[in-house]
Amino acid sequence: MKKNIIFLSFFTLIFICGIFYPIVNLLSKDKAKNLQNLTLEKAQTALITTIPYLNKSIQNSDDISLLSNIESLANIPNITSCFILDKNSKVIIHNNINEWNTEKHTNIYNEAVMHRKELIQEMPDDNFFLLSEPVANDYTLLCIVSVQKSKEVAKYWQIKYYFIASAVAMLIIIIFYFLSKLLILFPFNRIKKSLENKSGNAINEKYNEITDIFTTERDKISKKIEKLEEDNESLINVIEHYHAASIKDNLAFILLNSSNDVVYSHDSTGKIIKTNLTKNKQHILEAVKDPNIVKVVIKANETPGNKVTESSGSYKISAVSINKDSKIVGTIVKITEN
Repeated sequence: MKKNIIFLSFFTLIFICGIFYPIVNLLSKDKAKNLQNLTLEKAQTALITTIPYLNKSIQNSDDISLLSNIESLANIPNITSCFILDKNSKVIIHNNINEWNTEKHTNIYNEAVMHRKELIQEMPDDNFFLLSEPVANDYTLLCIVSVQKSKEVAKYWQIKYYFIASAVAMLIIIIFYFLSKLLILFPFNRIKKSLENKSGNAINEKYNEITDIFTTERDKISKKIEKLEEDNESLINVIEHYHAASIKDNLAFILLNSSNDVVYSHDSTGKIIKTNLTKNKQHILEAVKDPNIVKVVIKANETPGNKVTESSGSYKISAVSINKDSKIVGTIVKITEN
């Protein structure tokens, strides 16, 4: 049983992981997207804030101020480079002097120049984005923004999510395991131990069980009904009911009162009824050697007026309880050869 609980806990862990895995992936992707958007939003805000100063510098042909603003943008975290293209995609100013007067005729730059509106494009290297904003004189301001750092942070969050999910899964499994032991394993072991203890002495235990049942029933009856030897009328009813029976034809014959005490007994074998029997007020449980006789008497008490017959070894035991005014007034037991 303990192995079964371990296997069940293991498969439960697999099931929980199967649920948590897509949830963690979804949360990680959402976190990565949020961090990336935050990086781009900060860069966009910096561009929009600087554009009025750039426009003024362009209109006044103030190259020093223009270069100063471009370099300020390039120094903002996550912005790797910043430059301005004319309508022919030619670099008129760049934070890297070596890039001045070069031409950017790839599709992504042409799209930024032709669009003439705020635009965000993903570059061939997915760690970078190109941000573009129109400025004065049909120029276009472009900045290359790196999202690599946000991806690294997103990986950290993904590891954190996996750690939390693993801890929750293990906590659930530990609780599940101990609850299984408490509610399944411990009761099972108690029942198993109880059955093992009983198996060594099954006959005596069965006899004790019958004794307990019979004793309980006897106590109930003894509180409500007078003993048969004190009720002459009931004794007469019993004798009249069984007047046709021949004691000599039986191996043994027992007459009981309402409390299942022996009123009369006869044993031709000397092996059925105990030799030290005191006939007056001795209970059937103490009077006979075979516990099966007690069992048959109990069944007869449960169905008054009906004859109950069972075999026990080479004997056949028959018993009938006499009922008067919804009360058992006595029981007749007959033992014959099987």
